[in-house]
Amino acid sequence: MLRLRPPPPPRNNVSSRRDHNNHVFSTRDHSDKILTQKVKPSTQLQLKSPRRGVTQQQIMIDAHHVTANTNTSIIRKPPRQSERRKDESTTQQYDKHRQRCILMHNHNTEPSSHDSLPRRRRKVSSYHSINYTQSLFVALIRLVVVSALAYFILVNVLSIIYNIISAFVSGVLLPTSRRNKLITHLDNIFVQNIEEIRQVLELAKTEFDIIESRSSSSNQSQLLHSVRGEETIGYFEQITHPGDKSVKVSVPKFYASVSMGENGSVRMFRQLTSGKLLTRELAGMIGGDPTTTAGTDPNNNAATSDRTIFVSIISKSDSRCSNTVSNVLRSAANPERIRVAVVFRINPLSKRYAPCDAPPIPCTSDPDQILCMYNANVDVYELNSELDAGAMFARHIGQRMYRGEYYALQVGVDAGIVFSDGWDEELIRQWKATNNEMAVITTYLSETRIRDGNRPINATPKRYTICHATYEGVGRERRLEHTRSDQVEQTAPPDRTQTPMLQPFWSSELSFSRGHFVLQVPYDPQLCGLDEQDEEVSMALRAFSSGYDFYTPTQSAILRTKVESSSQTDGGVGLCKANAKNKSRKRLYSLIGLDNIIDEDTIPHEYGLGAVRDTAKFFTLYGIHASEQVTEHRLCEFVTTGNMHDEFVPHIRRDGMGIDYNRISFRFHELISIHKDNHQ
Repeated sequence: MLRLRPPPPPRNNVSSRRDHNNHVFSTRDHSDKILTQKVKPSTQLQLKSPRRGVTQQQIMIDAHHVTANTNTSIIRKPPRQSERRKDESTTQQYDKHRQRCILMHNHNTEPSSHDSLPRRRRKVSSYHSINYTQSLFVALIRLVVVSALAYFILVNVLSIIYNIISAFVSGVLLPTSRRNKLITHLDNIFVQNIEEIRQVLELAKTEFDIIESRSSSSNQSQLLHSVRGEETIGYFEQITHPGDKSVKVSVPKFYASVSMGENGSVRMFRQLTSGKLLTRELAGMIGGDPTTTAGTDPNNNAATSDRTIFVSIISKSDSRCSNTVSNVLRSAANPERIRVAVVFRINPLSKRYAPCDAPPIPCTSDPDQILCMYNANVDVYELNSELDAGAMFARHIGQRMYRGEYYALQVGVDAGIVFSDGWDEELIRQWKATNNEMAVITTYLSETRIRDGNRPINATPKRYTICHATYEGVGRERRLEHTRSDQVEQTAPPDRTQTPMLQPFWSSELSFSRGHFVLQVPYDPQLCGLDEQDEEVSMALRAFSSGYDFYTPTQSAILRTKVESSSQTDGGVGLCKANAKNKSRKRLYSLIGLDNIIDEDTIPHEYGLGAVRDTAKFFTLYGIHASEQVTEHRLCEFVTTGNMHDEFVPHIRRDGMGIDYNRISFRFHELISIHKDNHQ
């Protein structure tokens, strides 16, 4: 605070000397008391130079107060030094605050040149500049967002509580029998008409036992049933040729088929199940005794002694067909359990014709030949080359020769195949290691230099993993396919040598599974002249949708020799012209849900997709974008390392009936940020 003093008193004046030591204090307003010395009105105040930090305006204001209150001032004892300092500090703070108020009130007026304090302008926030309408709109938006968030949280919480209560009620409060009925009723993917199918299987077994007893060629094992003699007793049926509707072909009936109505129409096993998942009980009836439950447990050693293998082979003009059949039986550890069915497409009048079941030396001269010893285990269906309609039509006929064997093996587009010693036990061991009733061991056959089928060979550690598929072609001809050259051939990882690994795709060169695979995923007889790529993609989607899972073997128990390209070509043969081939391809892609040209009502249900899984799940799992017709790269890295196997196998159903993909939310393309077109 600025202290104002009177003029210096004259010398030798005691009172004046005393008054000289007194100080004058001014107040902030008229209500404050003024500490000063009583002076006369005529006294002139002489002001000293202001101290640093005090303005001239402040000095003038304080002087005014002192002058105005001269007559009313009160003489008091001067305050102490500490009190004066405190009063000075308080007064200075107040003066600064009052100066700011004056400047803010007159903010439009420029400050005078003698003001030392700069004018401070308050920044105006952009929020305060929003008018009333905008503020109301923002408040409304906030209310909507908060309400939606609260609703979402409330719905999820209620859903979780409901599921917990439902699981508790159904799992604890309900009786076991009622709970099992509830689960069966809700799970619509399983077959419901179990008793009807049981009766059909019992009838089929009895029927074929009678046929086998009438056949003169049945003098060997009672475990196997041959199709020989069925045509003579009228057990064959007529089907329409896919290339020419006016041509009829006589073929064996499907196993476990039922004649319906007076017109003799046949209802297949696939029509009885409607493509739904077999129960463990029904699966055990196929390949076993339908009247008992001994065969329902795959690990029951007491029931493994009579488990047979159905081997389906198609051959086209191959003079080495009999060598391949001999090699199948000779290399098996249990040849008495092996039944071979060959569809031989050849012209009987050709010079290259040689029956597939005929040994090189007549049996009368050498009865110890393998084809002489197990001649009853071999069935050969000879299809005239003029009626040849390609590999898929031939495989359809081969499936019709199935007669209830426990396992089913499909091999080769041709008969140039070599089996390793003990191949049957090795494949059974690998299949059992999966602990999956719906497992299919499938791969491309690795090549071998050994061309002599009589020379024993061992299984090789290298095998193909089918994990890469691409879209090939242009326009309407663009299609999904996977070829041998694009797949990975390598030995199994060190920690995967005992258990087969999951893989995405299926191969027609080797497919080993339970016998019900033949009945649940039959080949379509109306597909004419299609090649191997069309066959494999369609069968993969149909088998996947029917509940089957594909595994690559731990090692190659079956190999192939290099064969002529002519024996592998099946397009444009026999009655299958270009027009018929195009119609067949459209029908095929409509069957598997990739083309909507043909009305689904015109397609027989038994040759369509299954009812267990959706093909959209297949595309999602393996990075296939059907609408854009592109596929993700690097899928093989996910498969060959075993990561896919470790991700999916824990979700196998408790009864071992395949993987429950409803519990898997995996999407392969989430692992890759950018997917590229296969043409890049």
